[in-house]
Amino acid sequence: MGNFFDKLGVSLTNAGRTASQKVKNSTDASKLLSKISAENKSIQANFSAMGKIYYDLCKDDPDEAFRELVEAVKESEKKIEEWQEAVKIIRAREPELVPQPEEPTFTQAKPTAMVCMNCGNTYGEGVAFCAVCGQKLVPQYQSAAAAATAPAQTEKDVQTQPETESSTPEEEPIADAVIIEEKTEEEPKFCPYCGEKIIHSGQKFCEHCGQPV
Repeated sequence: MGNFFDKLGVSLTNAGRTASQKVKNSTDASKLLSKISAENKSIQANFSAMGKIYYDLCKDDPDEAFRELVEAVKESEKKIEEWQEAVKIIRAREPELVPQPEEPTFTQAKPTAMVCMNCGNTYGEGVAFCAVCGQKLVPQYQSAAAAATAPAQTEKDVQTQPETESSTPEEEPIADAVIIEEKTEEEPKFCPYCGEKIIHSGQKFCEHCGQPV
């Protein structure tokens, strides 16, 4: 009976020692494998450094065995240089901004100064009689301040008096008053009464004295 327990104790001891030795072996082997990996990395770094030194020294006239590798490195360096320049251009690019819309502009005219109460035609300052019907003109605004504060007219508000047709009270009420377009005749005409120049085509009365012309 005692011999059985002695054998069992020995077996358990040997099993423990075996397991412990396997763990120790694995640990020692791992340490050596780590050292081997580190040395391999060192070798690769040295190879890279030697290759860089050789490239710098012999890139213009490499040995035939290294010519293909040297040319491949040169091509890669050329591409890198081109791409670096492209990066600079890209970083300096300006954004494409949308232009601001322009404000609409309108051609404005000053309010007319004189108006004919008979046919409704309007005139600038310095005209005394209507060139269409001969009636004496009256100021459209009672004071200079009223004229200054009056809203300016746009081009669509100003109409041109036809050259060959005269306005009548029925055809052209005051609300539709028009401005007679001033044109210079090739052969100027003058009023036989006051001598003032006739400046409107189709004018029937002198603007200054009111006499028929």
